[in-house]
Amino acid sequence: MPPKDDELHFQTFAASMPQLVWTAAATGATNYFNPAWHAFTGLPTSLLGTEAWNAALHPDEAASARAASREAKATGAPYSLEVRLRRADGAWRWHHLQSVPVKNADGSVRFWLGTATDIHEQKLARSRLEESEQRLAMALESSNLGTWNWDIVTDTLRFDPRCEQAFGMAPGSFRGTFYTDFIQFVHPDDRARVIESVDTSVREHTAYRIEYRTIWSDGGIHWIQAIGRAYYDVVTGQPTRMAGTVANIDERKTQEERFEHVVQAAGLGLWYCDLPLAVVACNPIYREQHGLPSEGVVTADMVRARIHPADLARMEEAARLALEERAPYDHRFRVVVPGTGEDASRVRWIRTTGRVSSDARGRPKRFDGITLDITAEQQLEESLRQTLLDKHESLQTLELVNETGQTLAAELHLEKLVQGVTDVATRLSKAAFGAFFYNVLNEQGQSYMLYTLSGAPLEAFSKFPMPRATRVFEPTFKGDGILRSDDITKDPRYGHSAPYHGMPPGHLPVRSYLAVPVRSRSGEVLGGLFFGHPATGVFTLREEKLVAGLAAQVAVAMDNAHLFQRAQEAIASRDTFLSIASHELRTPITSMKMQAQHMRKRIAAQDPTAFEPERVTRLVDQTERSIGRLSRLVEDMLDISRIVTGRLNIQLEQVDLAELTRDVVERFRQQLTEAGHALELHLAPGIVGRWDRDRLEQVLTNLLTNALKYAPGAPLKVTTQEVGTTALLEVEDRGPGIAPESQHRIFERFERLVGASAVSGLGLGLHIARHIVEAHGGTIRVRSSVGEGACFVVELPIAGPPDGAEPAK
Repeated sequence: MPPKDDELHFQTFAASMPQLVWTAAATGATNYFNPAWHAFTGLPTSLLGTEAWNAALHPDEAASARAASREAKATGAPYSLEVRLRRADGAWRWHHLQSVPVKNADGSVRFWLGTATDIHEQKLARSRLEESEQRLAMALESSNLGTWNWDIVTDTLRFDPRCEQAFGMAPGSFRGTFYTDFIQFVHPDDRARVIESVDTSVREHTAYRIEYRTIWSDGGIHWIQAIGRAYYDVVTGQPTRMAGTVANIDERKTQEERFEHVVQAAGLGLWYCDLPLAVVACNPIYREQHGLPSEGVVTADMVRARIHPADLARMEEAARLALEERAPYDHRFRVVVPGTGEDASRVRWIRTTGRVSSDARGRPKRFDGITLDITAEQQLEESLRQTLLDKHESLQTLELVNETGQTLAAELHLEKLVQGVTDVATRLSKAAFGAFFYNVLNEQGQSYMLYTLSGAPLEAFSKFPMPRATRVFEPTFKGDGILRSDDITKDPRYGHSAPYHGMPPGHLPVRSYLAVPVRSRSGEVLGGLFFGHPATGVFTLREEKLVAGLAAQVAVAMDNAHLFQRAQEAIASRDTFLSIASHELRTPITSMKMQAQHMRKRIAAQDPTAFEPERVTRLVDQTERSIGRLSRLVEDMLDISRIVTGRLNIQLEQVDLAELTRDVVERFRQQLTEAGHALELHLAPGIVGRWDRDRLEQVLTNLLTNALKYAPGAPLKVTTQEVGTTALLEVEDRGPGIAPESQHRIFERFERLVGASAVSGLGLGLHIARHIVEAHGGTIRVRSSVGEGACFVVELPIAGPPDGAEPAK
């Protein structure tokens, strides 16, 4: 204890101290605690010594405290330690205990003076700091981060071992400056960038973050990521130091390179967007896919401008659903890539998938994804789809063509045939409407045009005239070839014909145009198939070939129909011929048979008058007339046979036409007189031509016979005259005349204007006469009106038929 005279001063001083203060005898027994002790511990003032310490000390530190006290008592040396003391409210708080000996002059311990300072907050802070440092050390070690510290003022750079390891240095080997020594370890291509990044960070008070390459002592190149920041003097604001970390990122770079290789190999475009969608971060593939600049900022508006207008609304709606409703984002769309120079813009198909990332509150924060050019895939799909459609269409077309072929082969009715062909061809060609214009002969033997229509009512054409051989129609009607146009109104042959110079008002709208001539096996143009569509570019080579093939089939079918029609006509002619021939042959034969039977009866009855000269002469005359009639019938049939087989030959000689006419008329004189005909002859002399006498006599005979049959008793006039190089022979009667609609028929086989019972003959006279005249290179025609008679006019070239003329057929 202090001396008595100092005790009061000591206790006063101890009572004023905030620390806990105590004194102990040389033996270590505590004999005094200041008021702060009692206030903190709440122990009574009477409690001293070991009991007081046992009540205040934490059990975990009691043993160590006693051991320290014993050791200090034994050595006389001061001691200190950190223990927890219980506060009056029961809470344990850390205190720093110190006890020092107060010694006598001889060095012996007089008494012990001790203090306890509350370090609870510092202890906790230090504990937290230690834990933080431990965690940092563990984090640095686990992440392989090295730390560095750069004294900017002295340009002194220090590395920890892991930092040295990152640069391939031996531990503790680096000592140097940033600008001179350290920069040598940086790859030459990256040095300027590293210095610029450090200077910028220091100058602009921004974080320092960079990736660069370092070169190790063995020549190896490794990647480093460096992070740091500068610190500044609080007074001057000048930078004083810079600290940070480095990490070896070789593995990450390798993975990035591998990822980049995969991205490149797969052709993946990468895009990243911080919301709201304003700027799009993307890789070069994405830029190339969308036709965007290879450098510079890419905005969302730039991307929208590349999306095909037909897909833009759909893609904007898909993005909205992904952002607002978290809908899956996996879509296909088209982009329009602008061309350069003469290259036109190209359309690409893109598939994009994306994902929306949200913050802790669930609000969308980022929108990232990938894109893939699927143009080839889309084209392949479209090609396959088109192939399937084409295959299906081809099967339908084949079925239709086969069905049409069978129908064409079986159909012999021309009108049904052409209508069926028009309908089928319109379907095959995908035309909006089609027409088949074809040539036929009327009853007068004149050629005229008919048509069938498909895809439009007949009234659509009925108010327009038949097509003429204009520049557009001429190739088809002449059979020169097929005409196919994507837009006929742009064809140089279009619009040159008056009065409309194009399609007349009210005409069906035609832009796409296809016209195919229909030609028979002999080369004759039978007609043309015409197809139209209001749209452009409808008809392709496929439709052209289909219609051309159908045109070839229909030409054969029309030939067959014509042959069938002719066969029917031939059968009808044969039946008519057989009927007429049987009648005509039966008449003279019956007459001769009856005369022979009558003579036989008279002879059997020994009638003496049977052989009277007058009766026998009459019988011979009648028989000769019957034989002559039979002879003419046989000759006519032989001539028809010669005409049909092309063997109607003529023997040319110099013939006086007036003399020939007079001889023939003289042979008919008696018959004409008996029939009551008044005859006029107007024969121009000196008309000598190169003809066949017998055949011309046959022509005139047939004309006179025709007058005897059809104009009995009517006046006759026979005229010959010369007109230039042509000789004219006319036989004119004043009989009943011939109606105009029947005039073309009188020169056909077996044609008679009255019934078989009214006149005799096979109806071959004028037909044979026509072929004989034509064999001479001439013509025969009739001028007639009902009630005014008929005039048959024969025109013959005086020089005869041209050399090499074929026999009449």
